[in-house]
Amino acid sequence: MKKIRIDNILMVIAIVLIFSYIAYETYSVTHIDLKTETAVISTVYDKVDATALVIRDEHTVNKAGSGITVPCLADGDKVNVGGNVAMVFSSQEAASGYSKYHELQSQLAYYEGLEAQTLGQSASVESINAEIDTDIDSYIRAVYGGKSASVEAAGDKVNDGILRRQMLIGESVDLLSIIQELRTQSEQYAASASPDSYISTDVSGVFSSYTDGFENLVDYETAPELTEEQLLSAIDTVRNTKEKDNNYLGKLVTSYAWYLECVVNTEDIKDLRNGGKVQIALKDSDDTVITVQIVSGAETTLGQERTVLVMKCSNLDSKISSLRAEDIEIRVKSYEGIKVPAAALHVSGDQKGVYALISSQVHFREAEVIYSADDYVLLKYDEENQKGIRLYDQIITQGKGLEDGKVFT
Repeated sequence: MKKIRIDNILMVIAIVLIFSYIAYETYSVTHIDLKTETAVISTVYDKVDATALVIRDEHTVNKAGSGITVPCLADGDKVNVGGNVAMVFSSQEAASGYSKYHELQSQLAYYEGLEAQTLGQSASVESINAEIDTDIDSYIRAVYGGKSASVEAAGDKVNDGILRRQMLIGESVDLLSIIQELRTQSEQYAASASPDSYISTDVSGVFSSYTDGFENLVDYETAPELTEEQLLSAIDTVRNTKEKDNNYLGKLVTSYAWYLECVVNTEDIKDLRNGGKVQIALKDSDDTVITVQIVSGAETTLGQERTVLVMKCSNLDSKISSLRAEDIEIRVKSYEGIKVPAAALHVSGDQKGVYALISSQVHFREAEVIYSADDYVLLKYDEENQKGIRLYDQIITQGKGLEDGKVFT
């Protein structure tokens, strides 16, 4: 029996590998899996990027000259003239004792209220379960809302329901012992129940514990009159200066109206008008979007290349009260339609459109481009057009050999 030479075996293997590679490449070129995207309404914008300065009517609040100063307002709280902004304690121990006393008092009120609810109640397990479900939903919405006071209140309601359910089904929850223990602990801190003195305010406003040292960088009264040079200099000062060490407890924002000012090219805002409203996206603040009114700068003179765009807003919360030099996106104009990758757009005959996959069959949908970018297009949606795109169509974004009526299995 003749032996097969090893070099012949290697040659056969090499030939098989070559043909396998050719077959694979041929298949990969001619057989591309279909990829689709669901047709939904999207909004895109003509936008202008800029760096803006936030100018508010704000007054810093100094800490006490000696002792420990503790705010008695939360961020966003309002205070009237003569109202207390902070408490002053002789030592850190006294301040901690005050805080502990009021924490215990809050817990005591919570459990005493819970005891009053449970005495003689005739609720069913089903009704309490329903309450708990509702309260958990409220808690989740409060968490996403980002307000700590709302989160705490919603969390307390969830705890109420769970404890009441435990007692209703016979689980041992000794409220009286809990209440007695809290009363005993409170008595230990009763001596710290009051501060030594208060810091009050001579203006009305909204409190913020955040200060950056630039509260007086620009005079609020003359803010709309800043020149381009003055505005850019102020922005550079903020951007190039680290946060200053200061002896401030916080600040009071004394007017809800605040300014947002930036330098832009006049060509970029030719569709805007003084007195009109425009949306602003704050890029470094989780893409927060606010609506502002244009005060000045939108209507320019012939030949003017740049302008100071002055905008005004009356929305004020803890996040806004901490803004200073911000990267923003001015949304000059909006467009609404079906957003698809540019590669999904085809021409059939003399008609532009896209291919949609419906029950494994390809259908050509007529489409009018209303906005285009480098990598996507926005197509007009007309629910009356029977040949046009329909909401929730599966738009084919990748595929070979597409034609109307073709079936893919």
